[in-house]
Amino acid sequence: MNNSERNRSVKTMAAAERAHQRATGGDGLGDVAIYILMRSCNIMMSERASRLLEPHGLTAMGYITMMSLYSRPENLANPSELSEVTGETRGNMTRICDELVDKGWMRRVPNAEDRRRVDLSLTTAGMALLKSVVPEMRTQADAFYERTFTKTEKAALQQLLTKFSAALAAEL
Repeated sequence: MNNSERNRSVKTMAAAERAHQRATGGDGLGDVAIYILMRSCNIMMSERASRLLEPHGLTAMGYITMMSLYSRPENLANPSELSEVTGETRGNMTRICDELVDKGWMRRVPNAEDRRRVDLSLTTAGMALLKSVVPEMRTQADAFYERTFTKTEKAALQQLLTKFSAALAAEL
């Protein structure tokens, strides 16, 4: 986290604290602080990924979309399925897929079972891009977590986030 990101995170937390004190008559953030911190971390992680992917002509969401497609057995999915997996709106997923198709990393293919549907597939160039980018992203992630957390802290964080994710999923 650079100074600009740190300052933005501190300012966000301070602004949220002021808003909650005004709205509750003096009570502070309480556990809402956890949400704000996680949201702030998510934004900064996405920005970090975008910086790492920019030299390859990829955005973080383009990378996630391609990886979601690459994870499927037949390397096929329709935009609605990709939207569901990535959490993006259908409209935004269409824009992301259009961009990836225009760059030659994905292609549209007719759906074998429903001719009204169009699926997406990675091209040979898209798979080659992922094969070069994925190891780099993995190395960057490993190095980041190594310098940020001890092995024990990293294991605890993963355990807590897994528990948190399961609790959130149960609420949906």
